[in-house]
Amino acid sequence: MIYQKDEKISFYDLDANGDVKLSALLRHINEAAFYNAEELGIGFEKTLKIDLAFIIQRIGLRIFKMPVLKQKVVIRTWPGEITRSAFKRYGAICNEEGNKLIEWESLWVLINVNERRIKRPNTFPIEIAPYGKKGVEIETRKIVLPKEKELNTSYKHTVQFSELDINMHMNNAIYGDLIANVLALNTALPSVKAWKDVQFNYVNEAKLSDEVVVNCYQSNDSLYITGNIEEKTIFTAAIRYGE
Repeated sequence: MIYQKDEKISFYDLDANGDVKLSALLRHINEAAFYNAEELGIGFEKTLKIDLAFIIQRIGLRIFKMPVLKQKVVIRTWPGEITRSAFKRYGAICNEEGNKLIEWESLWVLINVNERRIKRPNTFPIEIAPYGKKGVEIETRKIVLPKEKELNTSYKHTVQFSELDINMHMNNAIYGDLIANVLALNTALPSVKAWKDVQFNYVNEAKLSDEVVVNCYQSNDSLYITGNIEEKTIFTAAIRYGE
Protein backbone atom coordinates (compact mmCIF):
# COMPACT_ATOMS: atom_id res chain seq x y z
CA MET A 1 0.00 0.00 0.00
CA ILE A 2 1.36 3.41 -1.03
CA TYR A 3 0.56 6.29 1.28
CA GLN A 4 -0.23 9.65 -0.28
CA LYS A 5 -1.09 13.00 1.27
CA ASP A 6 -1.62 16.49 -0.11
CA GLU A 7 0.26 19.07 1.93
CA LYS A 8 0.96 22.80 1.84
CA ILE A 9 4.28 24.28 2.92
CA SER A 10 3.51 26.47 5.91
CA PHE A 11 5.17 29.32 7.73
CA TYR A 12 6.27 26.87 10.43
CA ASP A 13 8.25 24.83 7.90
CA LEU A 14 10.61 27.76 7.25
CA ASP A 15 13.79 28.94 8.92
CA ALA A 16 14.83 32.55 9.58
CA ASN A 17 16.04 32.87 5.98
CA GLY A 18 12.71 31.75 4.58
CA ASP A 19 14.06 28.38 3.43
CA VAL A 20 12.36 25.08 4.24
CA LYS A 21 14.05 23.56 7.28
CA LEU A 22 15.68 20.15 7.07
CA SER A 23 13.92 19.24 10.31
CA ALA A 24 10.56 20.14 8.70
CA LEU A 25 11.26 17.82 5.78
CA LEU A 26 12.17 15.03 8.18
CA ARG A 27 8.97 15.59 10.15
CA HIS A 28 6.85 15.33 7.00
CA ILE A 29 8.73 12.15 6.04
CA ASN A 30 8.32 10.67 9.52
CA GLU A 31 4.63 11.47 9.62
CA ALA A 32 4.03 9.84 6.24
CA ALA A 33 5.93 6.72 7.35
CA PHE A 34 3.91 6.61 10.60
CA TYR A 35 0.55 6.67 8.81
CA ASN A 36 1.65 4.26 6.11
CA ALA A 37 2.76 1.82 8.81
CA GLU A 38 -0.67 2.11 10.42
CA GLU A 39 -2.37 1.39 7.10
CA LEU A 40 -0.16 -1.67 6.68
CA GLY A 41 -1.08 -2.98 10.14
CA ILE A 42 2.41 -2.44 11.55
CA GLY A 43 1.88 0.86 13.35
CA PHE A 44 3.63 1.78 16.59
CA GLU A 45 0.74 0.85 18.88
CA LYS A 46 0.38 -2.59 17.29
CA THR A 47 4.09 -3.46 17.31
CA LEU A 48 4.46 -2.19 20.88
CA LYS A 49 2.01 -4.83 22.03
CA ILE A 50 4.59 -7.44 21.02
CA ASP A 51 7.48 -5.39 22.48
CA LEU A 52 8.80 -4.33 19.08
CA ALA A 53 9.34 -0.96 17.38
CA PHE A 54 10.84 0.34 14.15
CA ILE A 55 13.74 2.78 14.50
CA ILE A 56 15.27 4.68 11.61
CA GLN A 57 18.92 3.87 11.03
CA ARG A 58 19.77 5.76 7.83
CA ILE A 59 18.13 8.06 5.35
CA GLY A 60 19.35 9.53 2.07
CA LEU A 61 17.56 12.46 0.42
CA ARG A 62 18.07 13.73 -3.11
CA ILE A 63 16.96 17.32 -3.57
CA PHE A 64 15.90 18.38 -7.05
CA LYS A 65 14.26 21.62 -5.91
CA MET A 66 13.34 22.76 -2.45
CA PRO A 67 9.63 23.51 -1.97
CA VAL A 68 8.65 27.05 -0.97
CA LEU A 69 6.13 28.77 1.26
CA LYS A 70 2.45 28.09 0.38
CA GLN A 71 3.43 25.58 -2.29
CA LYS A 72 1.07 22.63 -2.57
CA VAL A 73 2.92 19.33 -2.62
CA VAL A 74 2.10 15.63 -2.66
CA ILE A 75 3.96 13.38 -0.21
CA ARG A 76 4.18 9.67 -1.00
CA THR A 77 5.87 6.79 0.79
CA TRP A 78 5.84 2.99 0.59
CA PRO A 79 7.68 -0.07 1.95
CA GLY A 80 10.64 -1.36 -0.01
CA GLU A 81 12.83 -4.44 0.09
CA ILE A 82 13.59 -6.30 3.30
CA THR A 83 17.27 -7.11 3.79
CA ARG A 84 18.87 -9.45 6.30
CA SER A 85 19.20 -6.62 8.80
CA ALA A 86 16.77 -3.82 7.90
CA PHE A 87 13.54 -2.72 6.25
CA LYS A 88 13.83 -0.29 3.34
CA ARG A 89 11.34 2.51 2.77
CA TYR A 90 11.09 4.90 -0.15
CA GLY A 91 9.29 8.16 -0.73
CA ALA A 92 8.99 11.35 -2.74
CA ILE A 93 7.66 14.87 -2.49
CA CYS A 94 6.21 16.15 -5.77
CA ASN A 95 4.65 19.40 -6.90
CA GLU A 96 1.05 19.66 -8.15
CA GLU A 97 2.20 18.86 -11.69
CA GLY A 98 3.74 15.60 -10.51
CA ASN A 99 7.35 16.72 -10.86
CA LYS A 100 9.63 15.31 -8.20
CA LEU A 101 11.08 17.86 -5.76
CA ILE A 102 12.67 15.44 -3.28
CA GLU A 103 13.11 11.68 -3.11
CA TRP A 104 14.47 9.44 -0.38
CA GLU A 105 15.45 5.97 0.67
CA SER A 106 15.50 5.07 4.37
CA LEU A 107 16.57 2.04 6.39
CA TRP A 108 14.62 1.00 9.47
CA VAL A 109 15.68 -1.58 12.03
CA LEU A 110 13.48 -3.57 14.36
CA ILE A 111 14.23 -3.39 18.08
CA ASN A 112 12.93 -5.10 21.18
CA VAL A 113 11.85 -2.13 23.31
CA ASN A 114 12.51 -3.93 26.58
CA GLU A 115 15.93 -5.32 25.73
CA ARG A 116 16.89 -2.33 23.50
CA ARG A 117 18.38 -4.84 21.11
CA ILE A 118 18.09 -5.04 17.33
CA LYS A 119 16.10 -7.99 15.98
CA ARG A 120 16.41 -9.60 12.56
CA PRO A 121 13.61 -8.78 10.08
CA ASN A 122 12.80 -12.49 9.74
CA THR A 123 11.68 -12.49 13.39
CA PHE A 124 8.92 -9.96 12.65
CA PRO A 125 5.61 -11.86 12.81
CA ILE A 126 3.67 -9.64 10.36
CA GLU A 127 4.18 -9.95 6.61
CA ILE A 128 5.04 -6.76 4.71
CA ALA A 129 4.62 -6.67 0.93
CA PRO A 130 7.47 -4.68 -0.70
CA TYR A 131 6.66 -2.24 -3.51
CA GLY A 132 10.18 -1.71 -4.86
CA LYS A 133 12.01 1.53 -5.63
CA LYS A 134 9.46 2.96 -8.10
CA GLY A 135 11.97 5.27 -9.73
CA VAL A 136 13.79 6.41 -6.58
CA GLU A 137 17.49 6.51 -7.43
CA ILE A 138 19.05 7.84 -4.22
CA GLU A 139 20.51 5.18 -1.94
CA THR A 140 21.44 5.38 1.69
CA ARG A 141 25.08 4.86 2.49
CA LYS A 142 27.38 4.52 5.45
CA ILE A 143 29.16 7.84 5.92
CA VAL A 144 32.93 7.70 6.17
CA LEU A 145 34.60 10.98 7.10
CA PRO A 146 37.32 11.93 4.60
CA LYS A 147 40.90 12.04 5.85
CA GLU A 148 41.40 15.46 4.30
CA LYS A 149 38.84 17.69 5.96
CA GLU A 150 38.74 21.06 7.70
CA LEU A 151 36.84 21.77 10.90
CA ASN A 152 34.61 24.70 10.01
CA THR A 153 32.26 25.29 12.93
CA SER A 154 31.35 23.64 16.23
CA TYR A 155 28.89 24.08 19.08
CA LYS A 156 27.39 22.24 22.06
CA HIS A 157 23.73 21.31 22.47
CA THR A 158 22.00 19.96 25.58
CA VAL A 159 19.09 17.62 24.83
CA GLN A 160 15.80 19.10 26.07
CA PHE A 161 12.57 17.40 27.14
CA SER A 162 10.67 18.92 24.19
CA GLU A 163 13.07 17.16 21.79
CA LEU A 164 12.29 13.65 23.03
CA ASP A 165 9.94 11.25 21.31
CA ILE A 166 7.80 8.54 22.87
CA ASN A 167 10.85 6.23 22.97
CA MET A 168 12.50 8.77 25.33
CA HIS A 169 15.36 9.67 23.02
CA MET A 170 15.89 12.66 20.76
CA ASN A 171 13.51 12.56 17.82
CA ASN A 172 15.38 11.99 14.56
CA ALA A 173 13.93 15.17 12.98
CA ILE A 174 15.67 17.28 15.65
CA TYR A 175 19.03 16.35 14.17
CA GLY A 176 18.05 18.54 11.24
CA ASP A 177 17.94 21.49 13.64
CA LEU A 178 21.35 20.61 15.07
CA ILE A 179 22.75 20.74 11.55
CA ALA A 180 21.01 24.05 10.83
CA ASN A 181 22.41 25.55 14.02
CA VAL A 182 26.02 24.56 13.37
CA LEU A 183 25.86 25.70 9.73
CA ALA A 184 24.41 29.07 10.78
CA LEU A 185 27.64 29.85 12.62
CA ASN A 186 29.33 30.49 9.27
CA THR A 187 27.24 32.46 6.77
CA ALA A 188 29.77 31.69 4.02
CA LEU A 189 28.66 28.03 3.94
CA PRO A 190 26.33 26.95 1.10
CA SER A 191 22.65 27.64 1.77
CA VAL A 192 19.86 25.08 1.60
CA LYS A 193 19.15 26.23 -1.97
CA ALA A 194 22.52 24.78 -3.07
CA TRP A 195 22.06 21.34 -1.47
CA LYS A 196 21.97 18.36 -3.83
CA ASP A 197 21.64 15.44 -1.44
CA VAL A 198 21.74 14.73 2.28
CA GLN A 199 22.76 11.52 4.04
CA PHE A 200 22.04 10.73 7.69
CA ASN A 201 23.44 7.89 9.79
CA TYR A 202 21.75 7.55 13.18
CA VAL A 203 24.33 5.73 15.26
CA ASN A 204 23.34 5.99 18.94
CA GLU A 205 20.54 7.42 21.03
CA ALA A 206 20.70 10.87 22.62
CA LYS A 207 18.76 11.14 25.88
CA LEU A 208 17.51 13.91 28.14
CA SER A 209 20.26 16.26 29.40
CA ASP A 210 22.95 14.67 27.21
CA GLU A 211 25.43 17.27 25.93
CA VAL A 212 26.02 16.77 22.21
CA VAL A 213 29.08 18.32 20.56
CA VAL A 214 28.17 19.13 16.96
CA ASN A 215 31.07 19.60 14.52
CA CYS A 216 30.93 20.66 10.88
CA TYR A 217 33.77 19.75 8.52
CA GLN A 218 34.24 20.83 4.91
CA SER A 219 35.84 18.73 2.17
CA ASN A 220 35.60 19.45 -1.57
CA ASP A 221 31.90 19.85 -2.48
CA SER A 222 30.56 18.34 0.74
CA LEU A 223 29.90 19.20 4.36
CA TYR A 224 30.23 16.55 7.05
CA ILE A 225 28.45 17.00 10.37
CA THR A 226 28.99 14.81 13.42
CA GLY A 227 27.32 14.70 16.81
CA ASN A 228 29.19 13.20 19.75
CA ILE A 229 28.53 12.65 23.43
CA GLU A 230 31.99 12.41 24.96
CA GLU A 231 33.70 9.67 22.89
CA LYS A 232 30.47 8.21 21.53
CA THR A 233 29.18 9.16 18.07
CA ILE A 234 25.45 9.91 17.99
CA PHE A 235 25.02 10.76 14.33
CA THR A 236 26.89 11.60 11.17
CA ALA A 237 25.55 13.49 8.18
CA ALA A 238 26.89 14.44 4.77
CA ILE A 239 25.57 17.25 2.57
CA ARG A 240 26.65 17.50 -1.06
CA TYR A 241 26.14 20.89 -2.63
CA GLY A 242 26.67 22.62 -5.97
CA GLU A 243 25.41 25.28 -8.31
